[in-house]
Amino acid sequence: MDYFPEGVVDPATIADCSDVSYNYGNYRDYFDGVLEYEDGRFHIYLNTHGAFEPSIPRMRFTFAHELGHYFIDEHRNALKKGKSLHTSFYKLQRKNIVELEADFFASCLLMPEVRFKELATSKKFDFSLVELLKNSFQTSISATLFRMIELDTYPFMVVVSEANRIKYHWRTEDFPYKYFVEHGTGKLPVLTAAGDFFNHGEEYADTEEVEVSGWFNSYKDDYRGITLYEKCIYQTSLGRVISILWQ
Repeated sequence: MDYFPEGVVDPATIADCSDVSYNYGNYRDYFDGVLEYEDGRFHIYLNTHGAFEPSIPRMRFTFAHELGHYFIDEHRNALKKGKSLHTSFYKLQRKNIVELEADFFASCLLMPEVRFKELATSKKFDFSLVELLKNSFQTSISATLFRMIELDTYPFMVVVSEANRIKYHWRTEDFPYKYFVEHGTGKLPVLTAAGDFFNHGEEYADTEEVEVSGWFNSYKDDYRGITLYEKCIYQTSLGRVISILWQ
């Protein structure tokens, strides 16, 4: 269901209409958000620690995530029975199935499939399209990219690097490259824009054109002379680079 067919989804309005109370407060680093059930009512606590405002994408996603715990029957019923759900923290990759389900709910809620795919396929893929989607749905870069991968809107890959190593990576099913140059070691390939950051402190403001063979290996295909685009998002305070790769 698309709760806001003409505009940006507002989790607070959905909570109000569902008789779920909520408040924002500074809870230090105990959690980003948590849904509790007490005295027959549900309440969402949202953490503003770090000067987060209710309107920023990360806070909106946390709110939608907690609504997921409410609307997913198994989660809501568990709370009613006195069981405690996993407290929620913002993470690029989770393993807890309860948190994964709430993340997926939040993604679907904030970025409704029909509207998202219509806009995502309205122009040729480049980073400006990611920014257009991010701004249109008021979601973070990472949440927007994950939704694009879920819906397989265009062949591309996302690589998250920390400490000169590949921490995570995701790809659409039709992205043609799979095995990294340092496959099996976890090392970030040197001849890449992300590699330039960790090895030389270089940050590129624009999208770079790089050799496919700088990123990927193949035992049967010759990648010499084939290029792809790499756009780096630098999260220097976290020592992290997010690379978006496409052709």
